[in-house]
Amino acid sequence: MQKQISELLRSKKLLLKNFKTLDTKEFSKKRSYEIYFGVDLDGFFTLVFVRNAKSRFISKDANELLNLDKIVQEKIDKIVKKRVLFYNSQMCSKSKKILEESEFIFYDFV
Repeated sequence: MQKQISELLRSKKLLLKNFKTLDTKEFSKKRSYEIYFGVDLDGFFTLVFVRNAKSRFISKDANELLNLDKIVQEKIDKIVKKRVLFYNSQMCSKSKKILEESEFIFYDFV
C-alpha cells in the first residue's frame, strides 16, 4: 500500500518529509480510511486521507471526515495547514462544497 500512496503523492506533486502512517483504529471505527501525516517542503504539517470504498461519497461522509480531521489534529497535537483526500468512488456536489469550504484538497484516484 505504501507504494500506491507514494505514487499518488508523486502524481500530484506532493512531497512530504517525515512521512508517517497513523493507525486509523485510534481515531475512528471506519475501515475505509487510511491516514498519513507528514511535513511538506514549505514546512506545513499535512494530513493525507485515503478513502478506499465502493459507495458514493456523500455529505454525511464529508462531515465525518471533518470530524475525523479534528480528532486526529487533537491526538497528534499539531495544527495542520494542508489536508488532502484521495478517493476512488463518486462524490456528490454537496460533499465537494463542504470539503472546498473546509479547504480540503481532494483528488480522484480511480
